[in-house]
Amino acid sequence: MSKKMAAILGTILLAAIAPVTMAAPVKDRRPATHPTPAAAVAGHCAAWNTTDRANRDILLNRIFARDGVYSDPTPTYVTGRAALSDEIARFQRQYPGARFRCSAPQTHHRAMRVSWLLVGADGREITQGMDFYELAPDGLIHRVTGFFGPPPALAAS
Repeated sequence: MSKKMAAILGTILLAAIAPVTMAAPVKDRRPATHPTPAAAVAGHCAAWNTTDRANRDILLNRIFARDGVYSDPTPTYVTGRAALSDEIARFQRQYPGARFRCSAPQTHHRAMRVSWLLVGADGREITQGMDFYELAPDGLIHRVTGFFGPPPALAAS
């Protein structure tokens, strides 16, 4: 085959495959949708009310950072989604049928506070408290610090 013929065949081959190459799908590189603060709180509250491990883990994956930290005065201090899911399961065994009701978040910058009630299976209030959240830049929950009971009373002046 002559050099001229090889060049012509090469050109034809490139022309034939170019549309296929150009039409190949391009991976979407846009960042995933970040949860809103309200969605992050709703998902966190729902995770504490979800007894099915697989469903709870799906919720936590959507709203809780991979290296997120949860702490409360019981004393609980866990890092990561799996550890938080384990802690929720432990809590549910201790309080079967109990459910959390959470307020909408009060937010500024990447900080939030949320009031909550823990209601027993019989519908009676067990306790109340407040959680303080720190959000990661992607909107996922990076830290939750929980407090039980009402805030301390102000000292008389």
